[in-house]
Amino acid sequence: MMKKNFYLVQIGVSFSSPVFLPYAAGCIAAYLKTDGEITEHYHIPDIVVMREKPQEVMKRFHNPDIVAFSCYSWNFEYNKIVAQQLKKQYPDVLIVFGGHQISPDGAYLEEYDFIDILMHNEGEETTALLLKALLHGADLSAVPNLSFRKGSEIVNTHSYIPTDISTFPSPYASGVFDSVMKEFPDREFHATLETNRGCPYGCAYCEWSFTKRVRPFSMERIKQDIEWIASHKLKYCYCADANFGILDRDVEIAAYVVEQKKKYGYPDVFKPCYAKESDDNVFKAGYILNKNNTDKAVTIAYQTLSPVALENIGRKNLTLERFSSLDLRYTKAGIPTYTELILGLPGETCESFCRGICSLLESGQNNSMTVYECQIYPNSPMAAPEYRKKHGIKTVITPMFGIHYNPTFNGVGEFLEIVTETATMPREDFVKATLFSVVVQTFHHLALLRFFAIYLRRELGVSHYDFYQRLFHYIFDECTGYLHKLFSELYERKANPYKAEWTYQKECFGTTGYYFEEGAFLELIKNSDVFWKDILPFLKSFHIESVLFEELLAYQKGVLRNFGKTQVSVESDWNFYPYFEDQSGSTPLKRVKAHLTCQSDLVIRDWAEYARKVVWFGKRHSAMLLTNPRDKVVYTEEEEA
Repeated sequence: MMKKNFYLVQIGVSFSSPVFLPYAAGCIAAYLKTDGEITEHYHIPDIVVMREKPQEVMKRFHNPDIVAFSCYSWNFEYNKIVAQQLKKQYPDVLIVFGGHQISPDGAYLEEYDFIDILMHNEGEETTALLLKALLHGADLSAVPNLSFRKGSEIVNTHSYIPTDISTFPSPYASGVFDSVMKEFPDREFHATLETNRGCPYGCAYCEWSFTKRVRPFSMERIKQDIEWIASHKLKYCYCADANFGILDRDVEIAAYVVEQKKKYGYPDVFKPCYAKESDDNVFKAGYILNKNNTDKAVTIAYQTLSPVALENIGRKNLTLERFSSLDLRYTKAGIPTYTELILGLPGETCESFCRGICSLLESGQNNSMTVYECQIYPNSPMAAPEYRKKHGIKTVITPMFGIHYNPTFNGVGEFLEIVTETATMPREDFVKATLFSVVVQTFHHLALLRFFAIYLRRELGVSHYDFYQRLFHYIFDECTGYLHKLFSELYERKANPYKAEWTYQKECFGTTGYYFEEGAFLELIKNSDVFWKDILPFLKSFHIESVLFEELLAYQKGVLRNFGKTQVSVESDWNFYPYFEDQSGSTPLKRVKAHLTCQSDLVIRDWAEYARKVVWFGKRHSAMLLTNPRDKVVYTEEEEA
């Protein structure tokens, strides 16, 4: 009996950078291999994962009967090219497209004649049922989660999501990835780990989970997966739970990750997406991971502070008071935090967005912030035509950009759908809000003027919003030097939505792409003499008492990590170090004879290495400051007579 050839394809993000093991396709393969009827009648070759040139990847298919593609924004165009070529070379092959890029209806069947079946929701059970139905010539209408053609009509079958996934086999423990690792011994692979599926929230911009019910995998499977990842020396593990810390057992999982890291030396990084309602579980898990240098920082996600936008997207946030207390708790424990915001949510205005950023600063988020531009995902509520119309959402399809990696698409580019304006934020305001966030992150979170902003708020009552609004206008309207030129270029690169750039790249900083604020920081720290000359009139406009001003300026400049700077000694007549380190603001500024010494073991040989180690790897724990927790800091003071 000739077995049918069933291929699974999950192309990684980039062929030239570290590649994630094909977790989704691996879960399906592991599930299928537990079914005797399927293994008796189907041959399941190794998963196709590498983004080779299309003509090269075609050599991996030998008389395929069925080819199933796992589709995401980073491989959808590539999948379409390969599927077309397969259909041309093997006219009878059955092409199946599934994954998060597939919308919940059958629209793609009308658009792409080379696709035979669309698969929705989760794939393990559905794929098994589909293969058995095809084997027996059964009516596909009985198989859940499918769209397919029947004559001139498109049939959409009933939706089904399993309620119990605890017995689903693991692609790691079942050996699905062993042959992939063996074929590419010199390739660096990253891992994806699920400990559960589901999310109890329903944010309109999100399509993370297909059910609100959180369904756990067994602890036995989870621990086997973690040990496999560690023993196979995978440096990076992304935890794909929507809310790590939502279950009490997540603290035990974090501890087990650290245990395996101590045993095998891996993974270097275990990166969870922490639960929205940050509580003791998140704190304990974050503490365990951070204190063992296994995670960079804990996320306290906000997305927006606009009450109107929150209502429109169906989300609730922590109060700013609760945020402040949480942030202080993490700071006292030495755990860095960062906050995420999304620009372009319906109901947000330019002013509400800019004020929201500064409200977070005033609540204590001085360490790190990431602002994402709102994307439209096919399975999110925001993608629905009626939702777009109601909120005046306009978008563009833009080439995919690589933040912190240099994508190699091998001739087939990928695209994202990005919001460019809404009914409450016209395009001009959208660009202004984007650049305002770049200014705040460059000068506050990347610390170029962080201490001036904090001092002015605490001592002279200048709010962070007023400080950064004044700085924004100074850069664009008053300054005529290098500072103005740099940010004007960034503004122009964002102004046209159809060819707007998304990353900052420059040869001296390496080949990778950086966020605009990171690029601006790198330029200004590299050209620090010019920067300080340009910014001095702005700082003097606040009329800080001259002696204190000079010492504050010396401290602000002195503790910044510049290229080749591994040690700093700062003498001052003020207790700047404890004053600025106290996140609560309860330490008063006073005159003392203060001595601060900072020593770093971080070796940096050129600006590309500076960009990688300080900005990319170190931003979350303020590595651009020599006073950050990972450097050696000695502070002494003596009361003035």
